Amino acid sequence: PSDNSGVLQYVRIWYGGAVIGQDNEINGLTLAGVGDGTTVDHIEVAFNLDDGIELFGGTVNLKYIVVLFAGDDGIDTDHGYQGKIQFAFVMVGSGAGHHGAEMDSKTNDNIDSQPRSHPQLYNALFIGSNEAPQSASSDDQLPSIMRLREGTGGQFGNIIMTNVGNGPGVLINECGMESLVQDMSLATRYPDFLYFSQNNIINTPYVKEFISDEECMGVENGLNIDPELTNIPDDAAEEIVAFDPRPVAGGNAFKQVDAVPNDSFFTPVNFKGAFDADDLWISGWSWLSADGRIPAN
Repeated sequence: PSDNSGVLQYVRIWYGGAVIGQDNEINGLTLAGVGDGTTVDHIEVAFNLDDGIELFGGTVNLKYIVVLFAGDDGIDTDHGYQGKIQFAFVMVGSGAGHHGAEMDSKTNDNIDSQPRSHPQLYNALFIGSNEAPQSASSDDQLPSIMRLREGTGGQFGNIIMTNVGNGPGVLINECGMESLVQDMSLATRYPDFLYFSQNNIINTPYVKEFISDEECMGVENGLNIDPELTNIPDDAAEEIVAFDPRPVAGGNAFKQVDAVPNDSFFTPVNFKGAFDADDLWISGWSWLSADGRIPAN
């Protein structure tokens, strides 16, 4: 778990990937069995034809990551991934992509296989789409910004989902023996629980913020409120001319903020989402900056 595979910092992966055949695609960045001695931060994947970033097992941690308009899922975890992610910004785009994040676990068709996936994701901003998914590489077209399935555990806090559009913010299905909780004091033994903070913002006009299979009950509360971002139009997708994803100072993104896990990786914050009010950390190196879509920091 402490493998050091090197350093990836300020890496941009644009217009890559491929759909070779059924269940045979090329992600923007694939990290398979990579340990937490590896440094991965300030990574951007844009316009990839399959998933933006996929993590198969391992414990590698990621910080300051961006996925723009992927052909399937923005962030995909599977096969027992147990790493940490903080400050993630994902734009789904207008129909070509699918989920902002898809978190799976099972191996060899065993939903309760060990190690169980247990990603710890804090401070993420997902901007969805009003278009129905039309991903060429997904195994279905069920809409949602986050999909938690196939026995995954995990911890999810300080998350903002906006422009959710045509489906629920969160779809939870194919659960195993993991417990689903919204109070960490009720969590069972690591990694066999899935914690989703009820303070996460799911800003959607859809009839439900969550849809869960019958065996996946326990996570059903979030805040369906305006996150009060500086400038996020309803059509914030590939053709958007200008926007600003930072939260308005003192707005809803600064209320009911969850404490991040107390360890050497996570940075303590007083805001939800990927950005502070005065820190647009993608400015100067993102595709959005190079194409003049966002302001200077």
